[in-house]
Amino acid sequence: MKIILNNKAYAVDTEDSTTLKDIEKQLPMTMEFRRNGDVEFVSELPVKPVNDSRQISKTAENGIYYYAGWNVFCLNYRAADISPWTITYLGTAVDPEFSEILKKAGEPLTVTIEK
Repeated sequence: MKIILNNKAYAVDTEDSTTLKDIEKQLPMTMEFRRNGDVEFVSELPVKPVNDSRQISKTAENGIYYYAGWNVFCLNYRAADISPWTITYLGTAVDPEFSEILKKAGEPLTVTIEK
């Protein structure tokens, strides 16, 4: 998977999961993301994926996640402990610059996601 942000493509090292495969069926797509707190950008997916993949409560910088509660695709730029809630891990952006770009980004943030 790759995420295109500010005309630059960022490779994502993905985890093989049912949720990710279901999201990939919707790609390519361009979405507008909004900042959620001081941790991530989120955008609602057009179609709710099957969510039976690995659930975690601690997110990481550069992490790519899916939160079923809001049906959103998440781009994390800071690590966080979200206990007692859980989120589905999809992968990690390989370039460490990814989180730095997100920290400085304005809203709405337009992002294209491709296979």
